[in-house]
Amino acid sequence: MNTAPSKIYLDYPSNSISILQQSLQVGLQARDTSQPIPIYFRADDIGVVSKPFEELLVLFSQYQVPLCLAVVPSWLTTSRWAAMGQISDTRSSLWCWHQHGWMHRNHQLSGKKCEFGSDRSATALRKDIINGRNRLQEILGDLFSPFFTPPWNRCSEETLTQLHEAGFKAVSTDRSPQNMPLSLLPDLPVNVDLHTRREPDPLSCLHGLASELESAARNGTIGIMIHHQRMNRNSFILLKELLEIIGATPALSPVHFRDLM
Repeated sequence: MNTAPSKIYLDYPSNSISILQQSLQVGLQARDTSQPIPIYFRADDIGVVSKPFEELLVLFSQYQVPLCLAVVPSWLTTSRWAAMGQISDTRSSLWCWHQHGWMHRNHQLSGKKCEFGSDRSATALRKDIINGRNRLQEILGDLFSPFFTPPWNRCSEETLTQLHEAGFKAVSTDRSPQNMPLSLLPDLPVNVDLHTRREPDPLSCLHGLASELESAARNGTIGIMIHHQRMNRNSFILLKELLEIIGATPALSPVHFRDLM
């Protein structure tokens, strides 16, 4: 797993949050905000307790902003779940615990990485979906929410069929051009990427992030993807400032997946 912070957080531009705030306001002003637009955060690769994970939960709890936690079933154990309960109330209505694949393992023989892609049989897909769901239900109990975030934000149409038959209510991808049409289940996509940016320098990274935030606001739904393993001190500073802006912006309504359904 890549844990290197994106360039923006290695040489943090001092005007980062003001640029992001301006872009957000431009996007909001471009549409009718008589009704607040939904904004949600999805934190991926959950399952192992660490200092960044602990800081993430404490931060969202402090600002009372909901968080969708995409849990990798094979990574979660009863002891790790108990440790999460020592950090924060796992039953809090702020959290939406849901399924993030099965092992977060690539099975695609060529092209972009995918755990639930076209190179796998329906039987194999169904087995991993059910194994993951059953494991999370066993450990989380009634806190498990029937939403599915596919690793690497993409999955096949057959996966959607299997998820639908298994009782899942929605998926969450990034609606990238590589994704198959999502016809069986609604998609609750992320369209702003905080931590896995690949621009070559801090300034272009910042402007790419600002552009995504403005575009998402214009479209009327903001879904922000978090990877806590790639967060350093500057990452937490920006996230904290962003949460403060959201709390002070009446045109935004912080939600999680269950609220959207």
